[in-house]
Amino acid sequence: MHLDLLDILRCPYCGGRLELVTSLFHRAEAGTITDGIIGCQCCVFPVVDGIPVMHLHPASNAARAHIEAGAPELALRAMVGLDDDAQAERFEAAIASPDSTYKAIVEAMGPGFEGGYFLYRFSDPTFVVADAVVRAVAGTVLRGGGRALDICGGSGHLTRALVPLSRPAPVLADLFYPKIWLARRFTAPGALPVCCDGNFALPFARGSFDYAMCSDAFMFIWTKREFVGEMFRAVDGSPHATVLINHTHNQLVWSPSHGNALTPAGYRNLFEIAPARVYGESALFADVVAGEALDLTRTESDETLDTNVALTLIASKVDSVFDRHPLQPARAAAGEWRINPLFDVADTGAQLQATLRFPSSDYEYEYSACREYLPESVSIDAASFRALQAGTAQPALDELIRRKVLIDVPAHYF
Repeated sequence: MHLDLLDILRCPYCGGRLELVTSLFHRAEAGTITDGIIGCQCCVFPVVDGIPVMHLHPASNAARAHIEAGAPELALRAMVGLDDDAQAERFEAAIASPDSTYKAIVEAMGPGFEGGYFLYRFSDPTFVVADAVVRAVAGTVLRGGGRALDICGGSGHLTRALVPLSRPAPVLADLFYPKIWLARRFTAPGALPVCCDGNFALPFARGSFDYAMCSDAFMFIWTKREFVGEMFRAVDGSPHATVLINHTHNQLVWSPSHGNALTPAGYRNLFEIAPARVYGESALFADVVAGEALDLTRTESDETLDTNVALTLIASKVDSVFDRHPLQPARAAAGEWRINPLFDVADTGAQLQATLRFPSSDYEYEYSACREYLPESVSIDAASFRALQAGTAQPALDELIRRKVLIDVPAHYF
């Protein structure tokens, strides 16, 4: 944790500024806190392996006690949720190895962590829509500079798109410490992780950001009215103030992970500070599958919105957000080009034969819409793919990139 994060960090309970408690155990040098205790007038919070934990849940209290006792390795165990010594030792061995992958560390965390979902995240239908929306909206809002906040950002898959756009570095906030720990190491290095609870006031100073988003999580927030108000407080005063909520479920249409969803009208009512445009995800998905442009000029009827499984809401002071945004396949990887893990691959020498295989019937049921862009089978020219991986653009592979057969994943992801 960089000390300059304290400039925007605030206690979620009293709103006070925080500082390192130097009378207690801490490890800090060169403007960075690795482990320690930060405090305000009412509370103290642990910094565990460089991540401030800004809530008072039992794991946080246990981690704080371990830090105060000079045992930061036990604080990390507490925040990752490793109570079994054997499992903790597997995790510690995995994170100590420079060759460990995201997949290997997730597996070391045990079956309680939703790693399978994240392994396939970069090509699932909800992600491809959200990623296109984030790149269009944040790319417009932050074009001239500005800071982004990803609330309930999980393991940082969408935060990854914000890292090259946000100046200063974006903040990734989530309640689940292991997810943001993984994001910092693999998925979104460069983002600043903060562990906090979205059902309470956000631990940031008013007006610290220009863009705030929440993707694929809002339906699980109970205090929705307060949450939206906190998003607007986070961007208050910015001439580019923008709030984006991606993929929140519609109460009127059942989904496998429904959450505490509202109707389209219910979501719209939350935006008292600035009206939000509401988009049905089905039309946005059709835009992405067509691959030409994401149309944010559209207005959909209430009847159409009511039939959508999920919705996107955008409130912005930047009028050009609500334009048509061209969709172009990336030719340079932020990480490395890999064949989508949803495909079994047979190497025949000159060709790589990829065949679609879902990891489970549950996954296939929930994400069946990916068949709209993933082919059942496809041949990939092996020499072209190797050249792409080596950093040479291969226009002949653009269609496979657009259709998510070839995906840009973080280094050492799987």
